[in-house]
Amino acid sequence: MGLITTITHWRSGRKEGRELISLDTDELGALARDVGLSSDQLIRLTARGAGGELPRLLQAVGLVPERIARTHPDVMRDMSIVCSGCVSARRCRRDLDRGWAPVVQRYCPNTETIKALQAERCHVVS
Repeated sequence: MGLITTITHWRSGRKEGRELISLDTDELGALARDVGLSSDQLIRLTARGAGGELPRLLQAVGLVPERIARTHPDVMRDMSIVCSGCVSARRCRRDLDRGWAPVVQRYCPNTETIKALQAERCHVVS
């Protein structure tokens, strides 16, 4: 299971969010290990709603998040972690809603990684 899928699953509703916190240490640790994170990182990511803006931004710049997750899972995980800690998440969401992906890339901490992925041609296949 990928990082974004895991976080989306746990964030899909209030009940699921409470379930993550209610997991015992071993279960939480196993889930976190499945996506390559520590338990603390997983809790922090789910609490902040990590991953919501990243797939939208990737798609807006012509990349396929699912392909990146499949071909570069560590890169996708790292970008998700960076995204979750970003202080500009609200601004990012607003700019993406307006269709301003180029503006987002001016302040996004993942911009260099995104440019590298574009250079690798992780684009949408026509």
